[in-house]
Amino acid sequence: MEVCSMDAMSVLENSYYVINKNFGFYKRNFGHIYYLSVKDDETKFIDKMFGKVGNKLSAQDKMLNYSISAIYTATAVLIELLNRKGIEYNENQIEKICVGFSNMKNIEISFADKTEKELDEILFGLLTDGIDLESRKKSGSERTPDEIIKYMLDIIGYNEIVSINKTIVDPACGTGTFIKQIIDRFIDGLYVNQVTNTYKEKLLERKLIRAYDTKPSNVFVTKIVIISSLVKKNFICEIKDVLDMIRKLPVYCQDFLCVGDNSDYIIGNPPYIRLQNMPVEYRDFIKNNFVSATGRFDIFTCFLEKSDKLLNKNGRMCLITSNKYLTANYGVGIRKYLSQAGHVRKLVDLYDTKFFGAAVLPAIIMCENSKSDNCEVDYIGIKTAEQDVQRVCLNANELFEYVENELTCGKSFILYGNEDKQVFEVSRSKVKIPADGKTWNFSTSDENTIKTKMDEQKICSLVDIVDVCVGIKTTADTIFVKPMTQNFINEHAFEKIAVYPLIQSFNVNKWNISWGESSRDRYILYPHREIEGNMVAIPLEEIPKAAEYLEECSDVLKKRSYLAESKSRMWYECWVPQKLSKFQQTKIVTRDIVSSNSFALDESGRLCQGNTFFLTKKSSILMSEYSDLNEHQYYCFLLGLLNSKAMEFYQKMISGCLYSQKYRYTTSNLNRWPIPRIKKDDAIIIAKYVDDLIAGMSGELENAIDKIVYDAFDLSEEEILKIESFIGKGREEHY
Repeated sequence: MEVCSMDAMSVLENSYYVINKNFGFYKRNFGHIYYLSVKDDETKFIDKMFGKVGNKLSAQDKMLNYSISAIYTATAVLIELLNRKGIEYNENQIEKICVGFSNMKNIEISFADKTEKELDEILFGLLTDGIDLESRKKSGSERTPDEIIKYMLDIIGYNEIVSINKTIVDPACGTGTFIKQIIDRFIDGLYVNQVTNTYKEKLLERKLIRAYDTKPSNVFVTKIVIISSLVKKNFICEIKDVLDMIRKLPVYCQDFLCVGDNSDYIIGNPPYIRLQNMPVEYRDFIKNNFVSATGRFDIFTCFLEKSDKLLNKNGRMCLITSNKYLTANYGVGIRKYLSQAGHVRKLVDLYDTKFFGAAVLPAIIMCENSKSDNCEVDYIGIKTAEQDVQRVCLNANELFEYVENELTCGKSFILYGNEDKQVFEVSRSKVKIPADGKTWNFSTSDENTIKTKMDEQKICSLVDIVDVCVGIKTTADTIFVKPMTQNFINEHAFEKIAVYPLIQSFNVNKWNISWGESSRDRYILYPHREIEGNMVAIPLEEIPKAAEYLEECSDVLKKRSYLAESKSRMWYECWVPQKLSKFQQTKIVTRDIVSSNSFALDESGRLCQGNTFFLTKKSSILMSEYSDLNEHQYYCFLLGLLNSKAMEFYQKMISGCLYSQKYRYTTSNLNRWPIPRIKKDDAIIIAKYVDDLIAGMSGELENAIDKIVYDAFDLSEEEILKIESFIGKGREEHY
């Protein structure tokens, strides 16, 4: 008998090898339509985990093999619990639970040294353990921490009293992390209400606990999670009851978005899958059936809509999702739906707190299907900060208890954590949901009052005086940008009409562009020319040296189907080209993600990469008012205005915070910035100060610019203090 280390990865690995040797048998028994849509990039983690196995299987079959391995690992956990409880079984009965499990008899599969908590962790870890972040992003899967789940169940009021009579659904159960706490509360309810003998009727006939997932292995593992809890608490004492549960538990291998399963409670962490990663047919189905599917939407917005629609009267829904829908353009559909439905009762924005390893910043939303005369929503914001602390919370449970039971309104600063301590700013307020899909930017009433005042003091918005443009997106930077040093260009003798210096995000400092001083600086191979205001591809015969290089890279470039299949585009183009005439103007440049306003002046005509935005002036009332300023002065004046603390405050009020206290600068947000009336003499002073700052003179000049802008918005000393406190961390961190 082969003996192996009995951790979950060992069992997964050994199962994977055994299944691989006789894959035809397993494919016949476990094959499912789910696996047909799996792409190569979703299985890279499998190659890393099981490198000893050759890459003979297709991506679809690799994922099937891995999923069967997860099913076998979960079965091994169940067998360990059956053994501990003395529940007798034979090989045929185990085969009914998991076909082909007897084929593992040559491998020792035992978790005898594991605690019950560790056995649970093995089951939950089958969703994410060993799977790299990029692969989890492709599938939209992420495990939710226990403390978050407890908090969510608490705020919807799912407890031992209601659990034995009310229905609850997890719309995307994964490997059962939510279901574990749900079944435990249900079991507590059976004991408290002295109805332990009714557990089968409540679970199998009334189907009080239901779950959905599109991945068959997740469905199986979630069933094992439920059965394991029942075995531990001695509800299940015979193997026939295990078999009954495997067959009948209402854990469905279905897409929740395609069902009509009304419930009293709906709770979970739906997948995060962007529009471009969905099959075309499914994308069309979603667009035709969900008002929340607007712009380049993410599938989780449709889960929010569907869950709200399926609530019974007075039912409650609580989902944890990315917080991007609160402010992103694609969130307009779900924001409009939620504001019109009027069911939102609580919103908890977790910003950059990193409570768990998701690739997104999370927010918790709670809705109730009831009429309410109170149109205000309980808003809680938790974000990292740098302030003197007022309280210590050692873990998430303590933090959420403090928020719910002690913090009534206002703001507090918490020292959070036991070992790796962080300072969190925790704010709570009553807010009104904006109508018509407008962005949801919630802060304290004082901060909102200042923002409103700035809007009232404006003579126009930034969109009225400049064009905001995104830089060039190639979708193949490894070809068009990364190799493009001066030496590389010289070696290949690329034609000058196709090569330009490129501003990348790291080149953008506050006030100026640094280029030509770093080994990281690059040019861009840009096979485009501008004809009558339109960008077109330069024919390859006109750039033979560049063409030779592009042909060498054609395998990669031609995989970009949106260009290769286009009737009007060429396979060697950049995906989103921008007009050369725009770049060649004087312009102001900013990064797309940065911790504080860091706009810079470029008068060199360099091109800009897609992770930057550039602003060029347009005819406006402002240009007329400052006609005495030459172009350089005018741009310096605008630059001083854009880099001011007042404008940074406004940006941070309307933009969602990312990790590490960074903010995303977008066209739609920049266009909203208010422009106050500034006297011509003050505009000239600002321009002079900015000129000096570009030249490297004292940063004290920034304070003088800030004062002029504050005065233009008619802000009081108290309001200025609030602005500078709000800006807080990261003001001097521009990288």
